[in-house]
Amino acid sequence: MNERLRLPAEWERHAACWLAFPYLEEEWSGHLRAAQRAVAALARTIAEAGNEPVHLLVKSHEVEERARSMIGESHNVRYVTADYGDCWMRDTAPLFGHTGAGTLGGLCFRFNGWGGKYPMAFDDGVSGWLTRRLAATRFECPVVLEGGALESNGQGTFLTTASCVLNENRNPGLTREAFEEALSASVSMERLIWLDGGLQHDHTDGHVDMIARFAAPDIVLCMRPTIGKPNAEALRSIERTLRDSGFTVLELPAPRLVVGSDGAPLPASYCNFYVANGAVIVPLYEIPEDQDALDEIASAFRRRTVVGLPARDLLWGGGAFHCVTQPQPASP
Repeated sequence: MNERLRLPAEWERHAACWLAFPYLEEEWSGHLRAAQRAVAALARTIAEAGNEPVHLLVKSHEVEERARSMIGESHNVRYVTADYGDCWMRDTAPLFGHTGAGTLGGLCFRFNGWGGKYPMAFDDGVSGWLTRRLAATRFECPVVLEGGALESNGQGTFLTTASCVLNENRNPGLTREAFEEALSASVSMERLIWLDGGLQHDHTDGHVDMIARFAAPDIVLCMRPTIGKPNAEALRSIERTLRDSGFTVLELPAPRLVVGSDGAPLPASYCNFYVANGAVIVPLYEIPEDQDALDEIASAFRRRTVVGLPARDLLWGGGAFHCVTQPQPASP
């Protein structure tokens, strides 16, 4: 039998967190500086409150200088010059885990720019560059996908969405059974739970990290399906599927409609938090539901500090804190 990778849960110890500093004006519709400030605040919070080294990719000396000026002095942030497209490291970097020998490995999907919608130069090279830099063993999964489409409890159970994995813009003709076979050839997998779809207006066609996250091996956080709020029907279906699958379900509030300055709806989600070594960093949207979300997540992660940071400016690019982070697990 071929060696398979164990993908840890995000609450397991991290050696570092990989981020990338946004720099492409054309990708942010006039909101680049705001997106940079959001990533800078996230990097500083992971490094300090999160007690986790941050390795921040910067495209050039000029980009590094801007990042340094926004982050300020932090001994726990390291700047790494590299070629990359944008800041979505959850999707362009490998999903890191442990080999059977306890060494670092990376699950590497094929990448086509989120179904061909957002191709950016260098994004398809981040996975290879990073595994070479870290001398990580590559575990190639021969499907087109992104890391945000897969959620692990660290014990062989995974969540994903059919709307993303089986989308014709990524994997024409792929079946659930074929994907499960391909994934289980690369990673240690006991069970894969399929959710039908994700949020409306989600640029990713429904990444699971926007709708359901593990808080413990048998506990899942999702958003409360409230009548009159966006995605109510989809959220009811997600909750029902998770309960029927035997999980204890903890509910976060569903955000009210969040729109950009142009009036377009944005895919706001409280599920897109990042679990660092010492803290959980939660996206906030300057709406009344923010405090309830912080309280619920604090109840789910009692051993960590919970920190809320503004995330509305990152939504212009289609995601929040989980989408821009890629943890490198510590040695087991």
